[in-house]
Amino acid sequence: MRQLTRWPRLLVRWAKVLAGKSYYHQPQHLGKAFVPNELAGYFNDLTAKTRWPGHTDGEGVPINALDDGRRVYFVTTIVQKALGHWDKWLLTQDDTDRKIFLKLCRWLLLRQDGHGGWPFWSELGIRISSPYSAMTQGECISAFVRAWQLTGDPEFAEGAKRALELMRMPIGEGGPMIADDKGLFLEEMPADPRSSILNGWIFAIFGVYDFWLAFKDESALDLFEISLVSLKSHLQDYDVGYWSRYDVQGHLASSFYHDLHIQQLTAVSMIDDDPLFSEFRELWIQYKRSRKNRIRALVSNLSSPKFRHITSQDNDSLCAVGTMSNLEKQDT
Repeated sequence: MRQLTRWPRLLVRWAKVLAGKSYYHQPQHLGKAFVPNELAGYFNDLTAKTRWPGHTDGEGVPINALDDGRRVYFVTTIVQKALGHWDKWLLTQDDTDRKIFLKLCRWLLLRQDGHGGWPFWSELGIRISSPYSAMTQGECISAFVRAWQLTGDPEFAEGAKRALELMRMPIGEGGPMIADDKGLFLEEMPADPRSSILNGWIFAIFGVYDFWLAFKDESALDLFEISLVSLKSHLQDYDVGYWSRYDVQGHLASSFYHDLHIQQLTAVSMIDDDPLFSEFRELWIQYKRSRKNRIRALVSNLSSPKFRHITSQDNDSLCAVGTMSNLEKQDT
């Protein structure tokens, strides 16, 4: 029976994505309050993340529902919601958004472990090389430095510092960083061989950059510059000649992630003057404008082993948060 109902469920999900009604696949354009080289609005527009449609606890913190009936706190969902409220507060000065932003940041701070991170992969039963995600570490840094800027509370500054220290920890020591003769990679899903998921890597870089903006920490600037140079030297790895790749394992980006790559490169090009970022941005915009390319990308995704893996899962509540696991991309 599950096999018979799988395709109708997927069709419903695709329809939600195309109609812009999927919580996890709402466009993330350049941040509406983003100001280059200032600790202002976030790089990408996460304001749609403030409208959480799922379960919450008594404090209003989002809780994700898993297929096995468990309900879990998924840190990426929570920090992105926090950053969305931050931008809404900057744009509207509605004090409700400021209060929610700080409440979620304090929730994250209280649940930061002794290593400086949030080991949610292991909590979700996903066994990979590290329980931590550089993407989530980076987004939490971005939230904490803004909370520190707003309140002056040194606990937020310390939380951001500990999150950064963990982010720069090599994968062999349990962290999400890979440094080898090919570069320095901040891994969303640390694994060997590396996956280097593009959007997660860039979100991690944003967090490092925000830390440097807040504290002018030279070690953070070094990490930012070295990883950014690595990104420049590997951007070609994400180009297939008609579309962008999701990661270096060969998975093609969905339409949502292709758009996100474009928007992230827009932000990166505004904080780094290397024309390479603008060149790839414009190239990927041209790919998107081609109906032939859009169809080709869709067909390639539907026929890939990745898609066959996706159809063996059924977890709509944790889809498309930037993973290649059983909790992602049901709306591909």
